[in-house]
Amino acid sequence: MDQHTVALIVALALSGAVMLVALVVSVLVHELGHVVAGYLLGLRVARIMLGPLEIRDHGRPRVRLVPSLQAGVVLVPWDRAGALGPLRWGLAISTAAGPLAGLAFGAAVIWLAGGLRAPAPAALLELAGQLSLILGAVNLLPIREGQVLADGRRLFSLLFRNRESAEILVATLMLGEALSGRRPREWDPALLGVMERSPDDPFARLCLYEAAMDSGDIPAAGRHLDAALALRKENWNAADAIMFSEAAYYAARHRGDARAARAWLGLAAGWTVVDYHRARAEAAVLCAEGRALEGRQRAVAGLAALARAKRRDEDLCREQLEELARGAGGLVRPLLTRPR
Repeated sequence: MDQHTVALIVALALSGAVMLVALVVSVLVHELGHVVAGYLLGLRVARIMLGPLEIRDHGRPRVRLVPSLQAGVVLVPWDRAGALGPLRWGLAISTAAGPLAGLAFGAAVIWLAGGLRAPAPAALLELAGQLSLILGAVNLLPIREGQVLADGRRLFSLLFRNRESAEILVATLMLGEALSGRRPREWDPALLGVMERSPDDPFARLCLYEAAMDSGDIPAAGRHLDAALALRKENWNAADAIMFSEAAYYAARHRGDARAARAWLGLAAGWTVVDYHRARAEAAVLCAEGRALEGRQRAVAGLAALARAKRRDEDLCREQLEELARGAGGLVRPLLTRPR
């Protein structure tokens, strides 16, 4: 390899590194715009995704690495009794804050870079500014891809109060319920009623599944879970692993179908699922396969993982793991089908 080739490779590597740093800075500014606006408007920041770095606040702040390149912020209200008007405006302003922060940062940095003398820092700053301008402008476009809304689409819907706006508000309130620490059977019946009228929304189906499971209505829970799975036949992502894990648990524990449960568990493999949820699904599958002792041991490991996580909103999962640890998961018919 001659000297010219080596110099070219080094130059390309440095250019790639500069581009990556500039992109990270641009995304960070964008997401911080959402976060700062959300806090100032009294919203709770439940999750921040910055590529493989995920910061969650589900009752206890937690930082972890996940196999993802996505970026985003999840904002929910602190109190379900709040009025919809302030919530709508809070979501609209915090949604607009991300792209606007990027546009302001980009314009300021490009202006600043033009006044610097040192070429290398100026080039990095200018590139970060250009990417921030592009990212801000693109995010203001009213784009929707499946269930994913660009900031511009969310902002347009929230400002014009269309049907999509109602879906955003209900999903936000429902997510707030899920993160409130209340058991699923205690979630707001009015919100669950709205979820019932959203047959094409996997999130709605999963909320109804959780509420039905915690209320002891196992057949209804199965119907909601089947509907959610049917809506996610393709374009799977990391979030679907949670649903596949639930499907594995339900098929093993409440249908006694070890083969289907093992298949769902295989689909969840390789994605990030919290330790105790994965242990619950694996324990149920092992019990359905006739490996009761291994299933009980896996359930005990899941209880230990749940104790370490110190979660306040996982009473249902804890009860299911305790059942499996006692060997109840080896039965085809559930022991907790009666209303609680």
